[in-house]
Amino acid sequence: MTSKPELYDSNDYYNGDGQASRLAPGLNGFLYFLDWFKAWNFVRVSGLLTKSKTSRERPLRVIDIGAGDGKFLYFVKQFGFFPQGTTASSISQQAAKSKYEISLHLSKEIPDELQKEKIDAITYWHVFEHLEEPDSHVKIWSKILADDGVVMIEVPNIDGFGSKLCYPTWLGSDDVHHINHMTSNALDELLGKHGLAVYRREGFSLKFTYVYLWSALLGRLFGEKDYSFETVFGVLKNPATSLKNNPAMTINSILSIGYLAPLIILIGAIGVLTNRGEIIRLYARRA
Repeated sequence: MTSKPELYDSNDYYNGDGQASRLAPGLNGFLYFLDWFKAWNFVRVSGLLTKSKTSRERPLRVIDIGAGDGKFLYFVKQFGFFPQGTTASSISQQAAKSKYEISLHLSKEIPDELQKEKIDAITYWHVFEHLEEPDSHVKIWSKILADDGVVMIEVPNIDGFGSKLCYPTWLGSDDVHHINHMTSNALDELLGKHGLAVYRREGFSLKFTYVYLWSALLGRLFGEKDYSFETVFGVLKNPATSLKNNPAMTINSILSIGYLAPLIILIGAIGVLTNRGEIIRLYARRA
């Protein structure tokens, strides 16, 4: 997914427990629920659940590019679909196999092995912003998608309110790893170039909207010098270390998850209604 795979095979990226999680282990239960909801919502909205009831020829194939620890594919499998995926990290490849018995291809591209049969859905959950050459992925889709196949892309919204409030602390920024922020219009243009058309757009994520706005507001209200990207993300990744190194910032950050809630909910709602939500989620088919 990038020319520097070592970025995704280090404890600087993951939390060091070998489970391919970027956040503190205490949050794993919550993340498990969020990925279940993500999978359930995707198969429902994409029409795969309806399609699977009428399919008699073969199990429907779902390919997740940049699948992380494999939770999304694990839940997709529980819903009755045939899951496959890729990762640029040997850590996440091993975690997916050991935790969920999901075998991922270690590849930066869509490997030939995944292109041999038609695919019913291809998903990119917060992966596109990591790609140096997204065109190399998109040009393959129309060749491998089933006739009514679906592509889903979710990325941080560089035009959203959080980015404008305080980009340096906004957790959607992550400039070390997010090397390719694309706007909604840029994604439309890229898809159209390869014969695909967007038929559904969404701007809310149960997993990211709240935390993105929370991080941006911390920088906006309390200063990006003391509440840098690294310090804010550190609260979520290793709160004990964060508390030891910067107790005042850590305590305020944790408390602000609650006391900033009304403002976060208000901005989040306005963002979704005005197409300036914290994420861009696109569903596309052949034009």
